[in-house]
Amino acid sequence: MSPSVVALICMSVVMCVMTLLVGVLYALQAVSRRQAKSAAAVPEDGITPELVVVLAAAAHAALGKAVVVRRIHVLRPAGQENWSRVGRIDILRSHRMEPKR
Repeated sequence: MSPSVVALICMSVVMCVMTLLVGVLYALQAVSRRQAKSAAAVPEDGITPELVVVLAAAAHAALGKAVVVRRIHVLRPAGQENWSRVGRIDILRSHRMEPKR
């Protein structure tokens, strides 16, 4: 075989393998999109579209005018934030500099 035929065969094999890899990557991307759509159907914080509608209707009834709900902030019970607050205080204390004497 001549060197040009060998080079042509090698390049063809490389291109076929690269095409196969691109196909595998597109398939993985499609699978991850499907999983993301199913994960997006169940919200993490428990705020569903129905809850947003109910809150908007309650605000409309209370205020007597049209209301647009842009953001919902859920307040947590005070007991859940104690550990994070203590951690922040500990970090701030560790970075406090003592004045020179």
